[in-house]
Amino acid sequence: MGLFDKLKRGMHVYGTDDRSVGTIDRWDNDNVYVGGKSYPRSSFDRFDNDRLYFSQDGYRQRQGSAQTGRTGAMGDMGRAGAMGDEDIRVPIMEERISVDKRQGERGSVDIKKDVVTEQVNVPVELRREEVSVNRVDVPDRRVGEGEIGDAFEEGTIRVPIRGEEAVARKETFVTGEVVIDRDVVTERETISDTIRKERVDVDENYQRNREGFREHFEGRRAGLTGATADTRTFDDAETNYRTGFTAANDKEFAGRKFEDAEPEIRRSHGSMGSGDSWENLRDEIREGWERARR
Repeated sequence: MGLFDKLKRGMHVYGTDDRSVGTIDRWDNDNVYVGGKSYPRSSFDRFDNDRLYFSQDGYRQRQGSAQTGRTGAMGDMGRAGAMGDEDIRVPIMEERISVDKRQGERGSVDIKKDVVTEQVNVPVELRREEVSVNRVDVPDRRVGEGEIGDAFEEGTIRVPIRGEEAVARKETFVTGEVVIDRDVVTERETISDTIRKERVDVDENYQRNREGFREHFEGRRAGLTGATADTRTFDDAETNYRTGFTAANDKEFAGRKFEDAEPEIRRSHGSMGSGDSWENLRDEIREGWERARR
């Protein structure tokens, strides 16, 4: 069996200084993914007690690629451990969502205004002159000097006739208004996003309970029959014990009973790709939970 034939999801990875680096997320032909980061297979050199260990060169490369702030913190931890007279403080960080509000256009109300044409009749009274021509006899008199000029000339005498004409003039008036009321209403909206948080896996506590988990498994297997009892080993079941142990120490489940947290643990454990049914895994996961809470 080769070195990487023993890989399992959730298996712990350690450095050459025997400090836990994280757990295995997945692996492929070239890399092993630990805590969301990828490391070449050549970075590891051995298994020991179900733990995968970095090689000297692989661990140095990992430390060299770490962020400056985190490298400084690990350096301080190393110095504190060497002196033996200081507390080691490891910051645990998480992301949180803050929601701000801003003004924005959420839509519009369109009011269409059409122009229509209609025929209007307005009565009006107009005055005009009428002409009547009458011949009137007068006593004979001599023609004056001023009158003789046009005498005995043919022509047309034009007499203008005056009257009123109707002239239409258009004026614009306001005859009404359209009132649009805008009210402010409040509605509740849920903002969803993904945040990250750091968790500390205190492996020493699990290791102290590991033999108890092994005994529980052996006792449980003794009551099973068939091919499963013959082929399934503690290595196959350990991920389930560790899942329950880790969940019981998670602050997300603080103060909750196993039955209350079970649906969320089941969804999380199912996403890890376990090939067994929940009913077959539940006893082992619950045993891990209960031992962590003792």
